Amino acid sequence: MIEFEPVEVHRGGHEYDPDDLFGPLPGMRRGDVLAYEMQAPDRFEPWPGRSRVERTYVLLDLGISLGVPCWRRASLGDGTLVEIPAADEKTWYIDLITVERPSPNSYVLRDLFIDVMVPADARHYRMLDLDEFGDAIEAGKISIGDAVDGLRRWQRFLDRHLHRDRFPQADWTDFPPACLRPLMDFPDAFGPAVTWPG
Repeated sequence: MIEFEPVEVHRGGHEYDPDDLFGPLPGMRRGDVLAYEMQAPDRFEPWPGRSRVERTYVLLDLGISLGVPCWRRASLGDGTLVEIPAADEKTWYIDLITVERPSPNSYVLRDLFIDVMVPADARHYRMLDLDEFGDAIEAGKISIGDAVDGLRRWQRFLDRHLHRDRFPQADWTDFPPACLRPLMDFPDAFGPAVTWPG
């Protein structure tokens, strides 16, 4: 039987100072799946029946981060109001990331620009930020080797979990990934809530 293992997670990006990390965040690992929690600031209004604590999942073998945002509405620093349409309450946001493991119980996750939104209903998924990925390569923020590795991992994720066949069928191949279920069903908080900056 695979056990749950408490871990710490730090998040960051490739476009910033490598030491500019957010964390540690409380997490839990089970096999090749990691999950961590963080709390949205007060300016984020959660969906009805949810708190501002968001649980995000990581497929460690693919370097893919997945989660359903906990919030429906947020006020930005300039006063702009951002609202997620009701139809997207259960839409998954998926990011290509890199995974570093500086110690056995610690992970550093860095955003690698490419995203996809997968609605829970029958709508098609939407790819995002391929232009940012290209800009980052051109500006030298990510190496050609990291870019090639990232694209290969991204395609493996799409094939394994969204559409295995060249001509897609009506249903996802394995989405949300079945391997997430034990951590989705984990009943307790992973640790004290940590509020993300801003």
